[in-house]
Amino acid sequence: IGNIATLDNKGLELELNYNNNSGGFQYEIGGNISYNKNEILFLGNDKEFLTGQTFSPQGLEITRISLGLPIGYFYGYQTDGIFQNQEEILAYANEEGLPIQPEAVPGDFRFKDINGNGEIDPEDRGMIGDPTPTITYGFTANMSWNNFDLLLFGQGVAGNDIFKATRRFDLQQANLTADALDRWTGEGTTDAYPRLSFNDANDNFSRSSDFYVEDGSFLKLKTLQIGYSIAPALLEKIGMTKLRFYVSGNNLLTFTKYSGYDPEIGGGSFGVDRGFYPQPRFYLFGLNASF
Repeated sequence: IGNIATLDNKGLELELNYNNNSGGFQYEIGGNISYNKNEILFLGNDKEFLTGQTFSPQGLEITRISLGLPIGYFYGYQTDGIFQNQEEILAYANEEGLPIQPEAVPGDFRFKDINGNGEIDPEDRGMIGDPTPTITYGFTANMSWNNFDLLLFGQGVAGNDIFKATRRFDLQQANLTADALDRWTGEGTTDAYPRLSFNDANDNFSRSSDFYVEDGSFLKLKTLQIGYSIAPALLEKIGMTKLRFYVSGNNLLTFTKYSGYDPEIGGGSFGVDRGFYPQPRFYLFGLNASF
């Protein structure tokens, strides 16, 4: 173990806040946004990459740290649709006229021959996603009018990907997520999700590929709180100085294209979703009292 890597981060951060009081309506609105790009510059003498995270008992390599690329990028094969019939399999051939994927059958992925050697091999692997957000942002709002008050807080990220490792290929009889209902079942049914079979000679699921990688961008409404305070003149009669009732909701809304449980899977995962329990939506009712 050694402290050998050099990582370069470049970006911009911006924060804006505004507050005003107009006719008894007080409000303060703020937001922040940051842009960041990182790149590995050095890994040690004669070292071009480090193996990162693995997946499943087979130790499938799914991330790498390489010179000139973002830290912990997703590593694997690129897909180019699904073979719809036998003619497409035979047409995807090398210079000698032999099929590039001889084990494939209709319903299997067509993998890209990146190095052009006429076969699909480990040298065809490369960067298929980046777990680090390019943009991170948040916003808050505090408002009050007469005896009412409102608090709003939200946050989000953009430009990052998630490796959906909930698709366990080694547990063939375990439950799959609902998107498996849209799998390939015949010519023309889909070009995105391959057939399901205990016989996977084409390695549709046992290869790290962009099939597992999804857009991880999201916008979340994290907190919304509404309160009402009883007028001080009424409280004086019962010896109180403040009485405020409120209702609050947390994790109310999530806007995302990610099909997993929750796109906010935490920094310690480095973008790999292994089935993290989603953050729950919950509501609070309470009061604040001063005597």
